[in-house]
Amino acid sequence: MAKKEDVLVTLFYTFDENMPEKLYKYRVWFNGNGNATIISNNEEEGYGSLEEDSLKLKNILLN
Repeated sequence: MAKKEDVLVTLFYTFDENMPEKLYKYRVWFNGNGNATIISNNEEEGYGSLEEDSLKLKNILLN
């Protein structure tokens, strides 16, 4: 059964200083096996997983 994401992150990207920043939202799940699954609302990014540094990411986002 799927669960709700553990963290919803909004990042602000500036690609051109003469244009407003773009907002990208990321949904992050921290799995019991030490991995993290990340889904972006940016169609070009899609989704992915993080294995080695998922604990570092969890500590940054939740502390």
